[in-house]
Amino acid sequence: MRRLAAALVLAAAPAFAVPPPPADPTLDQDRTLGEDLVRQGRFELSIPFLVEAAKRDPMVAELHVYLAFALRNVGRREEAGAHYRFALRLDPDNRWALAYYGVLLLEEGERAEAEAMLVTLRRVCETTCPERDELERAFAARS
Repeated sequence: MRRLAAALVLAAAPAFAVPPPPADPTLDQDRTLGEDLVRQGRFELSIPFLVEAAKRDPMVAELHVYLAFALRNVGRREEAGAHYRFALRLDPDNRWALAYYGVLLLEEGERAEAEAMLVTLRRVCETTCPERDELERAFAARS
């Protein structure tokens, strides 16, 4: 009878009785520092941190947008384009990826491709949004 009672108690124990391992606090430090450096305009310094973060968590579109933005601002445009495209594969409606990739395309003289980014942004942002405004300003500056 005791064995049956013990078996019933164990069977009724919640599935989370064994706690998950603690999160590694260093996993987000590179991303946090890299993104902070981008916001400060310290693009060259941000890149190694963002690259490390992307190695650990490559499926985060926003991370690739930050990395692409930093790369673009230090003149590494081809790499920036690759990261914008990857971010858009992960999240086709990522507004900042659409806007900044559109700006990069305009800067490279790829107006038709940039217009495609704007069309998508207009669908994603039915009214106005900062990302759409950013790309529209870039078009206006090149008209």
